[in-house]
Amino acid sequence: MARHEEYDDDRVVVIERDGGVGMGTFLLGLAIGAGAALLFAPASGEETRARLQDEARRAGKRVKDMTDEFTDELTDRVERTRSAVDDSVSRAREAVTSRARAVGDAASAGRAAAVQARTELERAVSDSKRAYADSRRAFRESRAPGSTPARTDNSDLEQESPGGTPGEG
Repeated sequence: MARHEEYDDDRVVVIERDGGVGMGTFLLGLAIGAGAALLFAPASGEETRARLQDEARRAGKRVKDMTDEFTDELTDRVERTRSAVDDSVSRAREAVTSRARAVGDAASAGRAAAVQARTELERAVSDSKRAYADSRRAFRESRAPGSTPARTDNSDLEQESPGGTPGEG
């Protein structure tokens, strides 16, 4: 008994799901209600038949109106959904195109930078080769028989001068 008393303060929530009750149930209730009203109303057979026809026409008109309203609502929802999907696809397509363009621009800039770097490197290598060739040529010319060595400082002149100048030995 104590266990049951512990749970008395708990709240209980009951959730009921709609089991597919909708327009079909409404129409069935409408038809049954109209038929019952006509059957229990005191009237002659001819009046009852006229009422049944009249109610059937009204019910048919209501069903047609409801069907038209449902169709219009469904069509509107489909159009809104289609529009939203089209917008999403369009935005995604624009994003992809933009990213592809950015990648293409970056690749073009990279190629241009590589071409420029290669040109500068080739120019530097060419300048280095030319300077090396010039220095070799100058060196060979200075070593050739009958050529005078190029003097770069005055120490050579001091050693060659006569008369007991420093550097004589």
